[in-house]
Amino acid sequence: MRRISRPIEPPPLLMSEQVLEEKKKIWDYLRRDRKDRLQRRDGLNDDIFFNHEFRRDLWHIFSGKCAFCESKADDDGQVLHLRPLRFASGDTNSDRDYYLWLAFEWRNIFYACSFCLKAKGNRFPVSGNRAIYLASFDDAVRQEQSLLLDPTTEDPAKHLRFLYDGSVLPATERGEDTAEVFQLNRENLVRDRQGLVRKVFDFLKSDDPNYASISLESLLFNDAAHAGFLQGILKRIDSAWRVAEPPIKGNGEAFVRRFLDVWSEADQGRRSQIHAVEVQIQDADHRSQFAAQEQFAGSILERTPSLLISGFQVVDREISRIEVSNFKAIDSLELNLRSIRSERSGTPALMILGENSTGKSSLLSAIGLALIGRREASKLRRFLPSLVRSSATDRFDQLDAPRVAVDVNFHFSSHTASFKYDPIRRLVDGTEDQSTIVLGYGPRRYFSPKKRHHATGAAARIRTLFDPLATIPYPADWLRAQTGARFDTIASALRIVLALDDDDELIVEPDYLAVRANGRTTPIDSLSEGYRSVFVMTVDIIRELLNHWQNLEQAQAVVLIDEIETHLHPRWKMQVMTSLRRVLPRVQFITTTHDPLCLRGMDDGEVVVLQRDSESAIRQLQDLPSVSGMSAEQLLTSDYFGLASTADPSTEIQFARLAGDVARRNRDGVLELAPAMETMELVNRLTVGDSPTEQIIQEALVRYLAERESRKGDARPALRAEAVEAVIKALRSSEG
Repeated sequence: MRRISRPIEPPPLLMSEQVLEEKKKIWDYLRRDRKDRLQRRDGLNDDIFFNHEFRRDLWHIFSGKCAFCESKADDDGQVLHLRPLRFASGDTNSDRDYYLWLAFEWRNIFYACSFCLKAKGNRFPVSGNRAIYLASFDDAVRQEQSLLLDPTTEDPAKHLRFLYDGSVLPATERGEDTAEVFQLNRENLVRDRQGLVRKVFDFLKSDDPNYASISLESLLFNDAAHAGFLQGILKRIDSAWRVAEPPIKGNGEAFVRRFLDVWSEADQGRRSQIHAVEVQIQDADHRSQFAAQEQFAGSILERTPSLLISGFQVVDREISRIEVSNFKAIDSLELNLRSIRSERSGTPALMILGENSTGKSSLLSAIGLALIGRREASKLRRFLPSLVRSSATDRFDQLDAPRVAVDVNFHFSSHTASFKYDPIRRLVDGTEDQSTIVLGYGPRRYFSPKKRHHATGAAARIRTLFDPLATIPYPADWLRAQTGARFDTIASALRIVLALDDDDELIVEPDYLAVRANGRTTPIDSLSEGYRSVFVMTVDIIRELLNHWQNLEQAQAVVLIDEIETHLHPRWKMQVMTSLRRVLPRVQFITTTHDPLCLRGMDDGEVVVLQRDSESAIRQLQDLPSVSGMSAEQLLTSDYFGLASTADPSTEIQFARLAGDVARRNRDGVLELAPAMETMELVNRLTVGDSPTEQIIQEALVRYLAERESRKGDARPALRAEAVEAVIKALRSSEG
């Protein structure tokens, strides 16, 4: 961490009309009566902070590094608000609307890596009271005693001590809180910094001061990773090496240049004293660490953000990788999930596509079993034998059944959630305890008015993925029992999911549950099946999350939904993912669908296609096109769904018959058209296009579509590339 010079003039985005409109929305919300605000979300478009030009400006201002841990943040750099936008928290309580009004305050905005952004969350501890509601930034700074360091207004070196082994020790209470909130002693940081410290000493002990000076500049100048940490080490070297002389003045690069001038001009004997300085600093660090452990009670040690409620530790984990083997039809499959969204706020999600029997539902079941842990997975024992994959092609052979294995890894964590099942001995193994909150919903999602509660344990929360007759508790009684802030939280979420306008509302009475929309009141029981299905599932998710979190905006979990389009009207299909992700921005949704409309709300790279290859093994289709901007028909005829046409198949067959063509199925069961002789003669005589270029492209297109229908599995994306290459070659040859 180092002192950063922030320019007075903010980036252009913060002065734009777009931001001015967002500010108006914020102030309209913040000036509402408090009771009115409690049942509404603020409406700020957080995606604005993913503006490419804005992030590029921040990248330049912060030297392409995280403002807090100094890691390079080229690909994953994001906007961080030191004073958070919502639910600002210290030790226990959180303040809902603090500090939303500072969303576009330039001095409150920083460039950070995804880990520091995630580690900080909505934390902003202060000593004493927070600033008054809607205080200006200057007033907030005066009224509050922030416990987090601001590297653009103060020197972190006055609050943090940088050690030879790459770790950071707090020198003050504010240094302690900053190191803990941003986890400045996480393993990879300490390891990287330690390696750089050793490099600095190696160069300082070099016999070639000219070469060493150039190398040291590349390590110590401000745009280098961890330069602030190394500059702190260099100041300690200066004090120990030149103990009888006044310290070199200056900070940052100015100090580095002066030190290197003094060092390079020193004779060999003087420079050789660096060996002793290295040992001296290591000895001093050992003593400092013991003293700090007594003073700060080990708070500087790496800790995973967690919350202990009702005997279960809720751990902040998002899935990064899934490995499944010998699970139903899946022999071996690996999927990777992103750590951040590139253009929008919120947690990355995953939508799984594929024809029937390509393992979509199996994959959700596998993830659920790994996340709930061995003890809970054992409660689903009667469903486990059916999960086993047999190598026999015409029968199920229990004796040759290989061991089922599922491993789930997480971003920013070394933890692995695993599930193992031995079908011969019928033994369940794997991670003992639940790894994170996980909720699973099968494709039917029946709810029972007579059922009021889930059974205890994590297994009950994913049972519908395995048992088609399992039901979800009807939430009416639970909703009626909610009051105060808890009910307000639920109501504000349901307003978004149910697409209620400002004048609409959810009505909860002792014997009545209804929605008032468009001037009409409709009981929940009288709504459409799709409306009720979304309502019940959403409330069920909310119900579980509120057992662990105070608010839904910060709640974290993994939610698995099979065939999310079930019972939904097309309009709902188009908005279901967007609504769920907006209501629960830190929940990781993993879903399946057969409907292209449900891809609305998904980013490029968040949709995967499972299919069988030429040997009938299930594989992930690679090199998919961009999903954003495609129409429903374009999605259906793309590699996501693989249709050759969206026209009525019977109509196409009738046209073929009129032309004297014959429709039949080949050995693989694929429908083919055998053109009559007259049809082929007609096609061969036709010339499409007015130029050679158009004719070449038309010919290539016809050949591509014909071959696309006949090829299977992972050959499809390669075929598209081959077709493009063939067109290019044909055009070049025509020019010659």
